[in-house]
Amino acid sequence: GIELECHPLTQDNFHEHSDYHYAFDLFNFGYYWESHVWWEELWHLAGRKGELADLLKGLIKLAAAGVKMKLGHEVPAKGHIERGIELFEKVRNHAHTVEFFGVELDRLLEELHSLKETPEKIRELQIELIR
Repeated sequence: GIELECHPLTQDNFHEHSDYHYAFDLFNFGYYWESHVWWEELWHLAGRKGELADLLKGLIKLAAAGVKMKLGHEVPAKGHIERGIELFEKVRNHAHTVEFFGVELDRLLEELHSLKETPEKIRELQIELIR
């Protein structure tokens, strides 16, 4: 019930952007809904279009998959994982890089492809940022 007060994420500030890093910590500790909220705020600030917005939307989809698995809803979780894969592949192909805003896209994609078959293992997924 509180208003988030984020500032926009940029290529120049992502290394020190505390809200961006906090969302990863939340996700990695299993606070999927909370990470979703922070990434969604950054997604809105990014204009909801473009490569950065697609990266953030992919992260939002992974958080949604975590929420669904906590509720025992495997089919929707798989759908969110698959959509996340699509978004991360789009970012990788358009940005022509394997690392984007501190996220190693190839490594993440490899882990997500194996998660499609075992979405319950999302609890083991740790998304590390290159700092």
